[in-house]
Amino acid sequence: MKPFLKLSLMTFIVTQTGIAQKYNDALISKNSEINFAKTQKRGIKKNNIVYYVENDLQTISAYKRSKLKWQTNVISVCGKPKKGEPEIRYVGYNSDKLLIVIGKHNFAEIDVNSGETKFVG
Repeated sequence: MKPFLKLSLMTFIVTQTGIAQKYNDALISKNSEINFAKTQKRGIKKNNIVYYVENDLQTISAYKRSKLKWQTNVISVCGKPKKGEPEIRYVGYNSDKLLIVIGKHNFAEIDVNSGETKFVG
C-alpha cells in the first residue's frame, strides 16, 4: 500500500471514530431532569443537544448532532464528596446550566454552552 493512501485511510478511520455517537438513544430523556434513584435514563436532550452521564458516573458529555461538543469530569473538578459515592446522582437542566448532585449532599453547576464546571456546595 502506498504511504499516502495508508495515511489517508488512517486519518479517515480516526476522524470517523471521533464523530461517532457515544450514547444510547433509548437512555435519553426529554424531561428536564434525571434522578438515578428513580430512572435508568442517563441523558437529557434539550435544544438538539444531548447532555449525557458517561458509564463512569462522573463525566458529563454534551453532544450536538452526535458530535462531542464538550466533556467534563465533575468529580475531578469538584473533588470527592464527603458523604456518599463519588458519582453523579441527579442532573437537572436549567436554560443556561446543568444542576448536578454528587454523592449525598454536594452540588455543582455546569455551563451548558462551555462545559465550565464549578462546585457550589
